Amino acid sequence: MVLPRHKLRGLSFVNVALVAIVLAIAVTAYFLFFKKDPPAASATRPTAAVQRGEVTASVSSSGTLQSSQTASPQFETSGTVTQVLVKVGQVVAKGAAIAKVDPSAAERQLRIAQQNQIASANSVTAAGETLSDAQDALEAAEEASASPTPTPTAGQQQTQQSQGQGQSQSPEVAVSNAEASLAKAKADKEQADQNVEAAEAAVDATTLKAPIAGTITAVNGGVGSVAGGSSSSSGSSSGSGGQGSTSGQGSTSTSTTTSGTGFVDIADLKSLQVVAAFAEADAIKIKAGQTATVTLNAEPGTTLTASLATVSPTPTTTNGVVSYSATFSLAKLPANARIGQTANVTVQTAKAADALYVPSTAIAASGTTYTVTMADGSGTREVQVGVRGDSYTQITSGLNEGDQIELLQGAIGGTQNGQNRQGQQPGGGQFPAGGLGQGNGAGGFRGR
Repeated sequence: MVLPRHKLRGLSFVNVALVAIVLAIAVTAYFLFFKKDPPAASATRPTAAVQRGEVTASVSSSGTLQSSQTASPQFETSGTVTQVLVKVGQVVAKGAAIAKVDPSAAERQLRIAQQNQIASANSVTAAGETLSDAQDALEAAEEASASPTPTPTAGQQQTQQSQGQGQSQSPEVAVSNAEASLAKAKADKEQADQNVEAAEAAVDATTLKAPIAGTITAVNGGVGSVAGGSSSSSGSSSGSGGQGSTSGQGSTSTSTTTSGTGFVDIADLKSLQVVAAFAEADAIKIKAGQTATVTLNAEPGTTLTASLATVSPTPTTTNGVVSYSATFSLAKLPANARIGQTANVTVQTAKAADALYVPSTAIAASGTTYTVTMADGSGTREVQVGVRGDSYTQITSGLNEGDQIELLQGAIGGTQNGQNRQGQQPGGGQFPAGGLGQGNGAGGFRGR
């Protein structure tokens, strides 16, 4: 069947339209999915100029404010507590009475010791008299043997034999025995004197006294409780010179008592210090006498000056992290400072004045070789470095002031402009459980 010409013309228009639509869809798909992006403009890195100024390196950590002197005194005489004379928050002077136990038993022992002391003194007197008599007898015997005597008659010989049989020892032996008895009596008297001193101390120790001046931070006993019996009560005392210990009742102990083991806990809240833990890599960079800056989380915006007093020679390992404890003495404290507050510490470990420096992100390291990329397209250049901080590094040779270099890792301190930025000195190491942690190294500069 042959269609009329006007119908064939209509079909041709439809076919052409369909083909055009298909071509349009194909071209659109090509541009959307298959056409490659035009080549991008060549990426440029930020640049920075070599500058001159002061470069510093530092390490940081965080710790807590602690008292430089604490004590936890305990009764040295056992007994039932009859009085508690202090309360938490009370400030006490050294030697102030804190609490008392029943002194009856201690006083009874003192009376017994005093009676034994009197008896031993009498024994010394009696032994001395016996020795004196024995010495007199010996002298008389020696005088008698030295004088010529007539031949005794038969009756006198019989009398002398009877007297010799009645003597149990010679004068020499009598003197020797008397001397031994006197020596023993004197030894007994000396022991009796010591017993009296100990008994008197026990009576005195029924009143617990503050071994240091400070503030009562805890009272761990009460009236009616049984206390005492320890040989000494100890605490801890440290200053710029290091660590030490203080014990109650005037005695000294080398151990350190943890909080709560004594009848009360005392802390000197007027003399606080910062104790922080540094990772082993940072600990080898710090030493006693170095200056440090401290900030308190409770006092934002306040910077304190500190001096590194001691670094513990023994490490602490927590969750596989090795750290060393460092103690810092503070020159001045804010009025609201409290023990236990978090403190961030930054210790300056190195400094170079009037030095050339570049951003640390501009330096590429390969072993002991350091290079920078020049911004003028001349390629890389080997340099020698000095003080190295996290933000800026000293250049000792290889570059001149004003040279332009590329930043390999982007920005200085997180910005895209590497020019004329001040150095960053971030602080605050993160601590795992147990209060120990790693400090972060930091560096900075002061350019001119």
